[in-house]
Amino acid sequence: MRLLLPFSAAGTGGNFAPSLFAGGTVGFLFAMICQQIGFEDVPVTNLVLVGMAGAMSGVLYAPLTAIFLIAESSFGYDLFIPLMIVSVMSYLMAKWFSPISPELKNMADEGKIFTHEHDKNLMSSLRTKELIDRDSQTISQDAPINDLYELIKNGKKNIFAITDDEKMLKGILTLDDIRPLLFNRDKDASFTIQQLMKAPPAVIHPEDEPLKIIQIFDETGVWNLPVVDAQNRFIGFISKSTVLMSYRELLKEYSD
Repeated sequence: MRLLLPFSAAGTGGNFAPSLFAGGTVGFLFAMICQQIGFEDVPVTNLVLVGMAGAMSGVLYAPLTAIFLIAESSFGYDLFIPLMIVSVMSYLMAKWFSPISPELKNMADEGKIFTHEHDKNLMSSLRTKELIDRDSQTISQDAPINDLYELIKNGKKNIFAITDDEKMLKGILTLDDIRPLLFNRDKDASFTIQQLMKAPPAVIHPEDEPLKIIQIFDETGVWNLPVVDAQNRFIGFISKSTVLMSYRELLKEYSD
């Protein structure tokens, strides 16, 4: 089980000081603007402190930390109410734009940490290359029909990849496509593999994320899809049942 840590040992120092400086600057500029338009008794220091708390709360997604840190470091306990209002507003606005803090968003997108989206978190922990059946059965598009019958007779798969001499994927065949010929062997001489094969409803690439693969399965309504590389060379098949079984095993592991 992977160790899921939100931050490295360095913490959030890269955002802490800049957020205080930016918030204080915004508060100071706001105070100057208020003075220029006629409000002479504007508490500049208080606005600087409130601005620091607001920026820190929105950047770090830590409103309580911002409130108490600014109040403690400045002895501005009389500013508790303004600090609370500004910090909470800043936090809610930041959450509205992104439910995950900027510190964690990239790691959450890469599946390195867990968020509240449990299914997505578990699916992101799977690895596409580990789900590929690389022992998939293939047959050349130019092979005689009898070779296909031998493949069915000796094999254990119910789906076959049709390739050319360079292993480029040209189509697929399933037992359902071939079953009518199996019971009508008198007419099978006129058929070729190229006539029987069909284009796959979709293809998968090794770099595709498991969540995207499940979406493709749902959209196509099939249970097996071919995997090809960037040059369309056939690699293997991915089964929807394999993805779901791997997800179930991972769910069981984290539940234990």
